[in-house]
Amino acid sequence: MRRAERRAARPFSILTVCTGNICRSPLAEQLLRARLCEAGLSGVEVGSAGLRAVVGARMDTIPARISSRLGGDPSRAVGQQLTAEIVAASDLVLTMTRDQRDDLARRHPSAVHRTFTLIEFTRLLGVIGDSSTQLGVAGSAESATATRLASIVASAARQRPSVRLTDDDDVIDPIDRSEAVHEAVGEQISLATSRIVFGLR
Repeated sequence: MRRAERRAARPFSILTVCTGNICRSPLAEQLLRARLCEAGLSGVEVGSAGLRAVVGARMDTIPARISSRLGGDPSRAVGQQLTAEIVAASDLVLTMTRDQRDDLARRHPSAVHRTFTLIEFTRLLGVIGDSSTQLGVAGSAESATATRLASIVASAARQRPSVRLTDDDDVIDPIDRSEAVHEAVGEQISLATSRIVFGLR
């Protein structure tokens, strides 16, 4: 079955990725899920994984607390290793840094056109605006949503050269750092996820 056919048969899938999958990527996953629900955007699944995951570990305490405060649900979060199967099932992959994005693309070259950093994708949504959201798609609401969101991802990939990122655009790893650093990372992820959901509506 071709990728487009698989996509039509299931919800649109977003995957967030960091290193250990116990801090940044589960926080992004949980806030994306919460914002999608608030926006009434159904037919979208969200998961997370780590490039070098702390497999089976609970989410770190501070980001879990931040997630709960911002509307996420960290109760079932456990570290999960990124696999080829997880990447293949994902329609949009969002890493926390450019190095993670490039590492993932080297490991899974077929995913390069649907893999972005969190901030990169946020910026690209601003570039493409409404140009890719006006599709009329036949079929169920879920399949129509999946097709429309896939078109947004494709448009973002085409516009990638228009966005230039710096070190300041990476979501830094706050593990073993101060609570203030965790809070700054949480605010950065919260703002980005809200903007992404707004752009996908």
